[in-house]
Amino acid sequence: MSKMFVALVVLAIAVAVQGCNDSCAGKVDGHYPCVCSGPCNRYYKCHKHVIVKYHYCGDNTQCLIKGVCGSCRDSCHGKPNGDYPSLDNPRPFYYHCENGFLSFRTCHPNEVFNAWTRKCECYEVFCEKGDGLQPSVCGNGCGGYVMCEGGFAKIHRHCPRPRPYYCCHSHVCVASSHHCHGGPCGRCGH
Repeated sequence: MSKMFVALVVLAIAVAVQGCNDSCAGKVDGHYPCVCSGPCNRYYKCHKHVIVKYHYCGDNTQCLIKGVCGSCRDSCHGKPNGDYPSLDNPRPFYYHCENGFLSFRTCHPNEVFNAWTRKCECYEVFCEKGDGLQPSVCGNGCGGYVMCEGGFAKIHRHCPRPRPYYCCHSHVCVASSHHCHGGPCGRCGH
């Protein structure tokens, strides 16, 4: 009878775990951190776009880091409830703290977790060039720019209507893209 009880408990846990947002859709075969609530040392294996098994890294001081179990740097110790950028897993992963418990989360495709806003946002690729003003590629058209800091967009801005084009080299808004010394930004060659 005890074996039957254990089997039912394991089955109930497996069904509950399967109900969360862990997914292998669009992922290559490999190991991925769980994005559901639960211990941070839990991860799953994808094979042919299907979750085939859940695993645990050692104890709660270890977690999956770039596909391999290792010592966690992500921690909820002393932190208020909320979302935080992951030190252990690259973008688009971040982690959520709830009453001292850590769970990994992931952003939608083409989004990254912004450490400044603590939200998933469109990935501003120009922020990789460095801190300061950079052109925006996320829905702002040719007249958008962002203030980048630490590889993330900290502030989004639009050029005003009489000067709708942002110039990459001079970092100013102009009336015509032809006024940009060195040419307009990226795809904005009008």
